[in-house]
Amino acid sequence: MKHASLAALSLALTACAGPLAKGPSPDLRLRHVVLYQNGLGYFERTGVMSGERLSLRFREREVDDVLKSMVVVEQDLGPNDTPSTVSALLPRSGQASGPEDPAEVELVFSPAAKRPVSIAYAVPTAAWKATYRVILPAKGQKEKRALLQAWALISNIGDEDWSEVNVTLATGAPLSYASNLRAPAMLDRPELKGVYDGEGGALAPVLAESSPGPDADRDGVFDHEDACPREPGSASPQPNHHGCPKAVRAISSEIQILTAVPFDKGSDVIPPRARPLIEEIARTIKGVPHIRAFEVEGHASTDEAGAADLAARRAAAVRAALLQLGVTAELVTRSHAAEMPLAANDTEDNRQRNRRVSLRASDVGPAQAPSPGREAPAVTPEAMAKVPEGAASVDAVAGAFRYAIANPVTLPKKSSALITLINRSVAGEDVLLFRPDPAAPASATHPFRAAQVENRSALGLQPGSVSIFSGGTFVGEGVLTRLSPGQSATIPYAIDSSTEVRATSMTTDVPVRLVSLSRGALRVEDRYRRVTVYEVRPGRDVPETLLIRHARATGFEPLGLPGCTDATPDACLVEKKLAPGAPQKIVVEETRLSQREIPLVQADSDRLSLYLKGSSVPAELRARLDRALALRRALDAANDELDPLRRRRAELIDRAAELRESLRTIERTPQAGKLRQTLLDRLAEVARQSEELGAKITQRVEDAAMARAELDETLRDLVLEGR
Repeated sequence: MKHASLAALSLALTACAGPLAKGPSPDLRLRHVVLYQNGLGYFERTGVMSGERLSLRFREREVDDVLKSMVVVEQDLGPNDTPSTVSALLPRSGQASGPEDPAEVELVFSPAAKRPVSIAYAVPTAAWKATYRVILPAKGQKEKRALLQAWALISNIGDEDWSEVNVTLATGAPLSYASNLRAPAMLDRPELKGVYDGEGGALAPVLAESSPGPDADRDGVFDHEDACPREPGSASPQPNHHGCPKAVRAISSEIQILTAVPFDKGSDVIPPRARPLIEEIARTIKGVPHIRAFEVEGHASTDEAGAADLAARRAAAVRAALLQLGVTAELVTRSHAAEMPLAANDTEDNRQRNRRVSLRASDVGPAQAPSPGREAPAVTPEAMAKVPEGAASVDAVAGAFRYAIANPVTLPKKSSALITLINRSVAGEDVLLFRPDPAAPASATHPFRAAQVENRSALGLQPGSVSIFSGGTFVGEGVLTRLSPGQSATIPYAIDSSTEVRATSMTTDVPVRLVSLSRGALRVEDRYRRVTVYEVRPGRDVPETLLIRHARATGFEPLGLPGCTDATPDACLVEKKLAPGAPQKIVVEETRLSQREIPLVQADSDRLSLYLKGSSVPAELRARLDRALALRRALDAANDELDPLRRRRAELIDRAAELRESLRTIERTPQAGKLRQTLLDRLAEVARQSEELGAKITQRVEDAAMARAELDETLRDLVLEGR
């Protein structure tokens, strides 16, 4: 059945072929073609010379490439034979008017050659393309073996038919440049001062050496520089923000506004400077159609009158703007007044941050995975393994792989054909891959279905599309990047909406030890612990293996990475076995040691005690440190007591002023004698309490000053070398 399909494809592609062409020369047979993936072709021709001249016909656009790459080899030379000198007579200027017009190159052999001659040259042609099929093993099969097919699409865009031609497909991309060798180069003479300025000639190419690497989120910032490699962002001069979203981030259940809409104080009007942000929010909502409804939540700051009503009007203004920009999702407004601040309302900058509108998803629909048809013919690894491979051998040449096609190829001009390069069993299985990807919004909470294959052969596989088959039918399509020998690839081909994965992370820090002490400055070491919990709820029909791509935090080392495979500096694939419908948690722990410097007089005494507990300090030095800690606690206690005392005394002073004012008011009223005495008694009591508080404050200030002076004296010569 497979061969019949190929025959039909070949007929369809070649039915419109015109009369056969004789090619560059009827005396030279096309023997070998090497096709590269960057659109370059290498052609070898062989024939028997019977005279001194050989005419070659090419397209005008091919002549310069032929001239700079052509090699002429005379065969059957004896030990005393001398090869002929070969000259090329070029087409006359103006002989061809367009790039597709024919142009003739005449080779002159001196002396005349009467022996077999091979001529080879490189010219632009159609690049060959790779495409793959992966047939996954049946579910429950003990041996995890898949079938991998690699196909090549080749095209003959030339003016002659290929008849029994040996074809080689090369994966490399040899450097090649367009040049105009035949154009006379007229150069200006140098000026008297010795400046040589040649114009009109071809400049040599400037070679660039770069290996930018992948760009997973396709935002123009390569992954090795991207601080947010899984979220589309923009360039930033700050490394920790380079490639991260600046304004809006879309996840499966929320639209996060990273830059607040800058409402003016007391206003519900969206200012012109906020319009670009509103437009970006609209684009983001349109890009997540599985979120059907949002709550548009308005907020205000505490210094705004009528905060609840103002926040509601702000939400309504944003809703109206989004609807005007074509958002079709349901938008419901909600007012939170000043009850959910982003920052403390203690400065104008913080209050400005709180005057905002946020969006939260309220109706999230499931993503639909491909539904394979039940009536498709069975495509199994066992059945497809019988298809013969087209590549007779695979060799590595100049850093590239070359697939030599087993049988000579006959391909009419202006036609194409598919050739099976590889058809072999490989280690492979169907897995789930949790790797949130902005290109597939549902992947933030649902894993991909993926085909995992391992290339244990000596073959290098090139980038190309991959069609995945399972259960006898097509189930999805993926993309294979370059796969070198010994590497494995996990190729996503669908979203498994029946399985849900939720990830949460928390980082805590614990004091570890005191590193050094000098001039009152402490260098301490803390241990940061990052715990990531993945909560998995598998569906009823899932593969037995789940792979979680866990992004490792910068500087953190793993404490526990269960089933970690394919570890890299920035990520690790955590492997977990699944049972249908059985929820489970996967815990990943990482740790990082970090040192920092703090002034001893500013250190928290309780935390400082923990640093000392984990340190090895000489007894005499520890005693002095303990005394410093005691003084620091006394200083803290004195300062803590001073604040309420000062506030109470200020209240008494204000109360005394009020009493005096009341006394002045009734001073000339004879009937107020009794009230005057009452006020005088109260004023005396307030004065007495104020005097007592003043004495306490003075004493506490003196205590704090003495504690600070003794602490400074204790720290003066306190030194602990780095340990």
